[in-house]
Amino acid sequence: MTILPLGCPRCSTPLTRLRIGGVDTDLCEHCGGLWLDRLELSRIEQLDTAFGDALLAHLDQFPPTLLDHSRRLNCPRHPGTVLMRRAFSAATPVQIDECPECGGLWLDTDELAAIRR
Repeated sequence: MTILPLGCPRCSTPLTRLRIGGVDTDLCEHCGGLWLDRLELSRIEQLDTAFGDALLAHLDQFPPTLLDHSRRLNCPRHPGTVLMRRAFSAATPVQIDECPECGGLWLDTDELAAIRR
């Protein structure tokens, strides 16, 4: 059985699977967005992880673009489910998109860097 790649919720480009430090991420090679399944962000968000550094180095090739954050995005795993836009945490007010069904996270091209500051 062939598994089709997930589609980017921002631009509909097929996401590319990228394995970094044992974490499978799904990256949009067009807009630089990143899909992380539940709990994957915890493995790369800390400043002292080389995995997060490697992923940021890869994402640096995608320049930040003007995005319409008022546009609601759908989950790449559950296309009928709208992602909820929320602050990452009280201490890190970066806005991210989270699926209420599966807990996956969509990070636009510059949001991981902002979370790891």
